Amino acid sequence: MISKKLLKKIEETNNEVELFIEEKEYAERNNLLQEGQTVVIKEKIDQFSDGIIERYNKETDELISKESVGFLDSPLAYFKENQNEYLFLESESFDIIGVDAIALEFDEVFEVHTAMFGLAVQKKFGQSLRDYLNEHFNSEKMNYSLMFSGEDGLWEVNLPLNYLDQFKENFTLKETMHFLFTFIFSLVEATEN
Repeated sequence: MISKKLLKKIEETNNEVELFIEEKEYAERNNLLQEGQTVVIKEKIDQFSDGIIERYNKETDELISKESVGFLDSPLAYFKENQNEYLFLESESFDIIGVDAIALEFDEVFEVHTAMFGLAVQKKFGQSLRDYLNEHFNSEKMNYSLMFSGEDGLWEVNLPLNYLDQFKENFTLKETMHFLFTFIFSLVEATEN
C-alpha cells in the first residue's frame, strides 16, 4: 500500500522529490527513486500545516473550536486537563499510511491517552497487524482494540498510547502526532512485508 502511493508521489515530481524521512528511507529500501532524482527532506515541523485541526465535545461530538496549527504546540496534557474534549486531526500526510484522520483523547476511566483511527488495510492482513501491535504494545497492562469494518473496508483502531514503546506523556500534541505517524508507517510497512 505504501509502495503504490509513494511511487505515485515520486512519479508526479520531476528531479526533486520532497519526502518525510520515513518516506525517504522507505523509498530507498524499496528502490522507488529513479536515477537522477534528488530527495529533499520535508521538515516535520510543517507536517500538519495543511491539517484540519478541531476540538470536539466527547459527550455530544459538537465542535468546540477549529484550531490553527499552532494549537499542536500545546502539551498532550491539555486533554488530561480537559477530559470532556478530544482532538480531531485530518492531514494529507496521513494518506500515504492509509489513515484519513486521527482522534486523540484522554480516557478518564483507564487514565490513558488514546488514539483512534481507521486504517485502510485489507482484512487478510489482520494477523500481521496484530503481530506488530503485540510486539510493540505492553498488553500486560491493557489491551488495544482492532476490529475490521466490512462496511467501510477499514480496520478501526483504538490504541492506548501509554503502553506503546517510546511514547512519552510529556509530548506536545505535535510530537504525539509525529510519533503516531511514524508508528503507523512502521505498522503498515511491517504488514506489507
